[in-house]
Amino acid sequence: MSSLQEPFGEKQTLPSSTISEEPPKPSYEPRRPRSRRPPSVFWPIVFISAGVLLLLSNLGYLSPLSWSVVWRLWPLLLVALGIDLLIGRRSVIGAIFSTIAVVLLIGGIVVLALLTPSIPAVSDWIAPLELPTWIRPEFETRHVEYPLQGVEQAKVYIDWSSVPGYLSALEDSPNLIEGDIDYRGQLTFDASVVGGRANVKLDSSFFGLWSFGDQSGKRWDVRLSPEVSLDLRLDTGSGPCDFDLTGLQISKLVLDAGSGPIDLTLPSGSTFEAEIDGGSGSITIVLPESVGARVELDAGSGPFNPDERFELVRGKRYGDGVWETDNYGTAEHTITLKIDQGSGTVNIR
Repeated sequence: MSSLQEPFGEKQTLPSSTISEEPPKPSYEPRRPRSRRPPSVFWPIVFISAGVLLLLSNLGYLSPLSWSVVWRLWPLLLVALGIDLLIGRRSVIGAIFSTIAVVLLIGGIVVLALLTPSIPAVSDWIAPLELPTWIRPEFETRHVEYPLQGVEQAKVYIDWSSVPGYLSALEDSPNLIEGDIDYRGQLTFDASVVGGRANVKLDSSFFGLWSFGDQSGKRWDVRLSPEVSLDLRLDTGSGPCDFDLTGLQISKLVLDAGSGPIDLTLPSGSTFEAEIDGGSGSITIVLPESVGARVELDAGSGPFNPDERFELVRGKRYGDGVWETDNYGTAEHTITLKIDQGSGTVNIR
């Protein structure tokens, strides 16, 4: 018998690439995405509260007694942190409950610190906090002066601090400048004369962590000679300032206002230009009756209130404009006020 043969006499085979094979199954289970924990609110609330306290302290609203409350009750921060770690990150309900508890604990410390001076029972219970001087330097008092001899004109720069500041004219003094200064940190008083022109700088630097403390009775009292022409540069801060320029010979005035209120009395015997950069504090300018004045106003968000001597000659009543007194063209002495107003009120009377 003859053997059977494959068609065409050869055995047909399929290419291996056409043979489908099932992919191997992984030997492990794929990881499931982890559930996201609610974010912690503890540190944001702590930073916000600390910022509020330090801001109020720098503005003079917190006394040492208030900081005593914070110091005595700071362990409550550990309690709040423990609550946040225990339940705040486990579920949404836990996060809500933790947020309420943290806000109540930390907010309670802040509110109690603010209200302590007006609560006798708390004031008697908590003694004022005494901090080392490297954290809160004590006030020092220094008298400064520089002789008038050889000076024909002077450029004076004063950077006022957070305590009340007063500027006026000297009487029967051989000095160009005299001052009694209450300060913390470091006081800078530099004066020199070149070719009959004096350059004077008065400034202070504070390096403590906080500027809180009792500032009652503290002040900067500066007096200048009426015998020479003065180029005044005054930079104010958060403290109230009273600048009485009566009797002084002013050649130029630059005033950079801060958040503290300013009373500025202009002299009657000088013709000059004044540049005033307003801040958030109010500025009240007293203009002598005999002096003619022109105001070039770059209006801000605060109100501008000139008295009845002024008439709007160009611009808008409630916006940028130019104002002049009726005697601006005829007065012996005139003052041009270039005012870049901020958010504070500007009054001229």
